[in-house]
Amino acid sequence: MRIEDEIKQKDFKDDYRRLLVNLLFTNNWVNQQLLPFFKNFGLTQQQHNVLSILRGQHPAPVCFGDIQERMLDRNSNVTRLIDKLIEKNYVTRDICPSNRRMIEVRITPTGLQLLEQIDEELPKLYQRFHSLTKEEAVIVSNMLDKLRS
Repeated sequence: MRIEDEIKQKDFKDDYRRLLVNLLFTNNWVNQQLLPFFKNFGLTQQQHNVLSILRGQHPAPVCFGDIQERMLDRNSNVTRLIDKLIEKNYVTRDICPSNRRMIEVRITPTGLQLLEQIDEELPKLYQRFHSLTKEEAVIVSNMLDKLRS
C-alpha cells in the first residue's frame, strides 16, 4: 500500500519528504513485526542483538565497547542489557585478567541454545518480507546503504 493511503495524506511537498515519512512509517512497521517475535522468547530486539554479537565471537569474550560499537541501535544501554541477560543466565561478565579495567562478556550454553531456537523460527519472521522478490530485496538493501553513505 502506498504511504499516502496508509497515513491518509493526499500528497507530499516533495519526494524527499515522502521518502522520510515512508522510512519512518516502515521502520515502525518492521518493529511491530519484531517486537512480538522476540517477546515469545523473553527477549527484546536489543538483547537479541547482544546475544548475536557474542555468538559471533564465541568462545572469545567481547568487551562492552565492542558490543556498543556493533549494536544496531547505538543508543542502547549496554550495561543494562548485559545485566538483564546475566539475570536470565544467557551471558557472563568477568574482569579481564590482563587488563582489570576491561570487562569481558561471554555467551553461555543457555544463551547459545536460545539462539538456536530463535534461528529455527526466523524463517517464519522473514516470510513477512517476501512481498519483495530476492532481487528487489537486494536493490532496497543497496539503496538503504547508499542513503546512509
